[in-house]
Amino acid sequence: MDTKTNVHKIPTRRETIKGGSAILGGGLLAGCISESPDAASTETNDTTTSQTTDEQTPYDVTVKPAGNHTFEDVPETYASIPGAWMDIAMGFGIQPTAVAAFDRLPLKYYDALPGVEFDADAVRSLGESAESKYDKEVFYDVDADVHLMDPRMLKKYSGWEDKDLEEIESRIGPILGSLIRFPFGGREPHYTLYEAFEKAAQIFQRQAQYEAWVDLKESFYADIKSRVPVSGDDAPTVAAFNFGFKPESGKFFAANIDAARNDTRSFRMLGVGNAFEGEEYVPFKPIGYEKLLEVDPDYIGAIGYLSYIDDAQFQKTIKAAQNHETLSKLSAVQNGNFVRTGGQYMGPIIDLFSTEALAKQLYPEEYGEWPGSIYDVPDEEQLFDRQRVAEIINGNL
Repeated sequence: MDTKTNVHKIPTRRETIKGGSAILGGGLLAGCISESPDAASTETNDTTTSQTTDEQTPYDVTVKPAGNHTFEDVPETYASIPGAWMDIAMGFGIQPTAVAAFDRLPLKYYDALPGVEFDADAVRSLGESAESKYDKEVFYDVDADVHLMDPRMLKKYSGWEDKDLEEIESRIGPILGSLIRFPFGGREPHYTLYEAFEKAAQIFQRQAQYEAWVDLKESFYADIKSRVPVSGDDAPTVAAFNFGFKPESGKFFAANIDAARNDTRSFRMLGVGNAFEGEEYVPFKPIGYEKLLEVDPDYIGAIGYLSYIDDAQFQKTIKAAQNHETLSKLSAVQNGNFVRTGGQYMGPIIDLFSTEALAKQLYPEEYGEWPGSIYDVPDEEQLFDRQRVAEIINGNL
């Protein structure tokens, strides 16, 4: 079961940090509203300085589509909404002061790492649910140094107007985040996971930790890729779906695993074939039973189910598909070939667990059997060093 919970303590409170210039009008809102074609490409050469001295020289950080912000002091607290940015900050051992809500927040990954601390009792909720009804007064009460959230998504979820975002930036703190989960408004994300991670390293001045993370993930990826037993035309095809896989719904949201999007990166790491290759996605495509039967994938992939449900619940989904009059005709269903990955909240920590889990689900003979829970992988069959990850998170480089 993936329901183990522990409560730990991380003191992450500021004394007084209010420096910097607010990102107003031509910064945050220009990037948020105009969505100019030049902003569509992913790039790594933004003009960003990250100087550190004993006097904490002011430094600039640019995060598209939000804009640029000058930090007079290193931020100590942040708030986040659904996306990868909480897990990104947790890669530096910095837990949030506030999150949108706790529904579906996958805290189990931190509990699975030795000595990594997360005190859920010290974290506020910004609203009633993850994607709606944010309370602006709570933003004031939380008083975060920085808001790690894409301004476009903040507007979408909350229903606020531009002037509301301006108010938060001018009176509380900058909004610096970028949706990397999947395309927004028809364009691919501005950043890959590690490009966004590097932006966070600049925000929190944690460059040394970031470089340690890069070394660890490159070694991990190299080992995984070198052991993939099949590739190219011999690789199994996967029909991957956002928002779960509900057999009785008759409507499934297909995800393009070949696109430069964060929520499907585990599939790309393992080199599987895209069952919907050549289809148009913006950013996911609703399909029905007929299309599923047409592509007849080798595997069905449930994006996010590694985070949101335990193995017993997942087995019920598989059983429901096997008992379904139409879905039972699929090769993947007949063979019980269902896999689940990290999904929506996947930053660098969840990415490791997601890739490991998918490798074991697809190729147990090579990577070891998948036990159904991230807690139950035997020490000798773990594909990445949990202790080393914890050391980097806690700054023991």
